[in-house]
Amino acid sequence: MYSATFPDWKRIGRRISKKLRDVLGPHPNVPSPSVEERRAQRLRDALVGLVYFDTFEELESWHPTNVDPIQQANQPLLPRVSNVHNQDGPKTRLLLCHDYKGGYHEYESVRPSPLNSESYSCKHLRYVDTFVYFSHKLLCIPPPAWINVLHRHGVEVLGTFLIEPQTPKMDRLLMKTNGKFTVAKQLTDMADAYGFDGWLLNIEQDAPVTCQDWHRNLVDFLDELQVSMSKHKKVFWYDALTTEGDVYYQNGLTSMNRPYVQSTSGLFTNYKWTEKKLAQSELFAVELGIPLTRIFFGIDVWAQNTDMPGPPRVTYPPVGGGGTNTGLVSFSRL
Repeated sequence: MYSATFPDWKRIGRRISKKLRDVLGPHPNVPSPSVEERRAQRLRDALVGLVYFDTFEELESWHPTNVDPIQQANQPLLPRVSNVHNQDGPKTRLLLCHDYKGGYHEYESVRPSPLNSESYSCKHLRYVDTFVYFSHKLLCIPPPAWINVLHRHGVEVLGTFLIEPQTPKMDRLLMKTNGKFTVAKQLTDMADAYGFDGWLLNIEQDAPVTCQDWHRNLVDFLDELQVSMSKHKKVFWYDALTTEGDVYYQNGLTSMNRPYVQSTSGLFTNYKWTEKKLAQSELFAVELGIPLTRIFFGIDVWAQNTDMPGPPRVTYPPVGGGGTNTGLVSFSRL
């Protein structure tokens, strides 16, 4: 029997892996765009309705008066006309997470050119409840072309707020202005200004060791963000950062992500859940009074990194994945 002080080798291994990644950096044969190149590209994209933010400085300096009408969706969210969810009893809900070749392609702009290559499309929208536009930017605003199409089918659309391991100045997430969280206000105003329905928050970086009371302040941030949204807008938490301040995928609802889930509209889990983890999450949700339809279990239909340590990713198809590079999540037991 191990003593209570026996080291957590899994956690130690994760920290060593992160340190090696920070030291080794990106592959030397894949040069990254300079700050000036990224800024120039962002301005060019904005001219055709594609809006995103790479840094906290860009996020904090944004103002609703900066919004060009071509960047705004003009289709309100219509009621769903499908009878998919009209059956009696518990209902399964479906969240589709777009993640296609970096996002913000020309065909998604307000002035698209004829298609000369593959594009991402979404069929059978009557089965989709929520659509998340995902890209590896700090802040991803869904293109208005996507919002308009999805809203016509009664599908709510979320943007993504993503802090990756290499994102600088993470401590600015919890900065305040006049007693209010600056980022929370900006996220709320952006959803209103561009015409979409909320956010997926994905923090893939350990909490700054210099920040005291990080966990408590993050819960306060989430509470403020959720309250500041109208009752029709959503904030979803991705299963990465834990209450202990490190990135440790739970693959379900646990005590290490419970406060974040209770402060938001729901949980989007990592892809390595098991039947046992699913059952445990269901029992814990019932115990906490969290509706089961607020917990979304990830299914990786691209099936990347299936050779990583631990349980294999849950994929569709089960062998090999679907090759579409899209996250598909649902509470499959309901």
